[in-house]
Amino acid sequence: MFIATVRFLLDPFSILWILILITAILWLLKNERWFRYSFFTLLGWLLISSTPLIPGAALESLEERYEPIRIENLADIDADYHIVVLGGGHGFDDRLPPNSLLSAQALARLNEGIRLHRQLPNSRLLLSGYSSSGRTSQAEMLQQTAILLGVDEGNTLLQKEPANTWQEARVYSERYGNSHPVILVTSASHMPRAVGAFERFGVEHAPSPTHYRIKKDLRKRRSLRSWMPSQRNMEHLRVAHYEYAALFRHSLR
Repeated sequence: MFIATVRFLLDPFSILWILILITAILWLLKNERWFRYSFFTLLGWLLISSTPLIPGAALESLEERYEPIRIENLADIDADYHIVVLGGGHGFDDRLPPNSLLSAQALARLNEGIRLHRQLPNSRLLLSGYSSSGRTSQAEMLQQTAILLGVDEGNTLLQKEPANTWQEARVYSERYGNSHPVILVTSASHMPRAVGAFERFGVEHAPSPTHYRIKKDLRKRRSLRSWMPSQRNMEHLRVAHYEYAALFRHSLR
């Protein structure tokens, strides 16, 4: 409940609607002084959160910390790597195959894991994530999709217990420690938090981020239209807000 409340309060959309509600109440109460303060606060927040300058900088500060692994830069491609793919969410629909049930970020993480697995002959995909509904877990959904995409089931491992990043690192540490070289795969914005969690539990690893929301080449070709307010920019700020809040929470553990 507490985490859900924090997420709600950190969401730029929630803040925007709260400011709209306050402004509307002040207008109905005919409180001109506080209405003006509220209106300009609302306008300022709309510009800050929906135009690309602040959201882009906040999100890019997370995404640019690590780069995807290039196989040629690894010291030993024949090592028995564990490619740890962190969970990213999925849904349920009996009409659809597993790959269509994964969230966009979960599918991107799995794609990166498979890319690395294809190039590392002795590697295994370790797929992580629980089920909040008691049905198919995130780890199992990732495994089913990997098999559909041609991965041998014998080259997959599951950890179905973890409900969050901290638990994913703890469970892996308890089960495997540093018995295998680890490549950690997750979304680029989430990678700083994941790296911190695995370091806290003493797991040596190499990060390989994916699911970049900001492409630098696209930023260089921005037109005037790209600077207009958009929901996409608010989504970027939402992700950055949540990740920085989670990093702060991890620092207190």
